[in-house]
Order: sequence, then C-alpha cells, then structure tokens
Amino acid sequence: MAEIAVISDLFVRLLGQSSPRPLRGTELSVLAKTAYPDFRPLAFGCRTLRDFIRKNVPDVVEFGRAGMDVSYRLRSEQEHAVKTEEESPALHQLTTDSRLWKTFATPDSYFQIYLVPETGMAVVKHPNSKPLPGWRELPKISGPALLQIGRDSAAGQDESGRTILDPILQEERWWIPYYERLQSLGLKSKWIEFRRRRIRAEFHRLLGETAKAETPVAVAASAPVLDSRTPIDPIRKIAAEVILRMTESELRALNLPLGYVMDALTVR
Repeated sequence: MAEIAVISDLFVRLLGQSSPRPLRGTELSVLAKTAYPDFRPLAFGCRTLRDFIRKNVPDVVEFGRAGMDVSYRLRSEQEHAVKTEEESPALHQLTTDSRLWKTFATPDSYFQIYLVPETGMAVVKHPNSKPLPGWRELPKISGPALLQIGRDSAAGQDESGRTILDPILQEERWWIPYYERLQSLGLKSKWIEFRRRRIRAEFHRLLGETAKAETPVAVAASAPVLDSRTPIDPIRKIAAEVILRMTESELRALNLPLGYVMDALTVR
C-alpha cells in the first residue's frame, strides 16, 4: 500500500499540472486509484477523500464547490490569488463594476477592455473610442472557457443531474436552458457562485498575461483639436446651449450618443 507522503505528493503534482484549473475530488480520487489501485482513505483512518486531504495534504486547499463535489487547488496558488486581489485594483474592480463584469463575461461584447498600467485599473471603452498610449488590451473570457465552466459544474452533479445537464451543453446557446434547468433543480445559487468564482479566476489569469505583455495597444492618431475660433454649425451651437441649461437628471435621460463624453470622464 502506498504511503501517505506518496499520495500527498501525487495530489500536489496533479494540481500543479492542471493549474490554473482546479480539480474536483472525484477527479483526484480516480487519478489516485489509477496510480495506486489499493488507495482507500479508510485505510488511513479517514472517512472520505476530503477528510484525507484535510488531515494529510497541507499543500492542498479547498477551492469551492462543484455541484455536489468539492474542488481543490494548491495552497500556494490560493495565497497568491488572495495577495494578487489585495494588490490588483482591477481584480477588485471586477466584482464592483457591473459594466466591467458584463463586458468581460460576454465573449461577443461590443466593448473592449484595457488595462491602465499606471493605475492597475481596467477601463471599458467603446470600440470606436481610442485608447491612450501605453494601455494594454485585456481579452474577454472566451466561449470555450465559459463552456468548460459549465462542463465542470455538470460533472460535479450526481448521475441523474449529469444526465439532464450534459445534453444541454451540446446546444449552441447552452447557457440559457442550462441556467433554467439548474434553477428548476434548486441549484441556481450554487451555479451562480461557481460561475462567478471561475470567471474571476480566468480574469486573474488573463490580467497577469496582459500585465506582462511587452507590446501595448497601438494607438491611432488623435483627432485634431479644434481651435476656439473654428466656425461651429448653427445647429450644433443651439444643441450645446440647450444642453448647458439642462439639469443633471435631464442629461441622464438624453437618448444621444454621448459615450465619448463618458469615456473622457473615466480617464480624468
């Protein structure tokens, strides 16, 4: 029978190889029994694999829930993630800025995300709006990455749950019926928590890659600045005078393409 230290080293090695993706307890159990067929937690005085890891594998910590299962990651990665969140304004911003979250979590979003190296903050910009020199484009989460999150969540369910969810993941727009089915199963809250945690982890990964990138975003030539003496179209002049007289609430109610104004305010 394999010794505790051998099994412990195996788990650490497996999680290191799968990083940054966490592994579920069922995956670790199958891999451990493949390498050491006689491995049984009970043989070491532990009721479950979870009990075995808690008592004997200090380098591995619980990352969260994956349906009915528990997922694990290396303790060093967990501590690094916590430290990074404390030091990274953009990672904290992801959970507090709904516009940033929706843009990053939507692969086909019309907007772009840029990392501002000087501040560590992320800025969401209209595609027609020019980024400032030195800004680095931060990729949005990919469709395959979101699908993998759904697959991992389904894999953590019991057999009946997997039978229901797996076919849905084959659909082109799987996320809509997937959410509805989880809601009907009483698993909506767990899915939202699981999905948010994994999206944050992917943002953290892409944030690190973007920060290390050597080439910043290429910036197009800036639009010429109009001299104050440049003639103004009469209609534009009237519109400007009307806007100056409007209250803040009236300005917010305007259905006009003022996105450039808002973008300018975000970088001041």
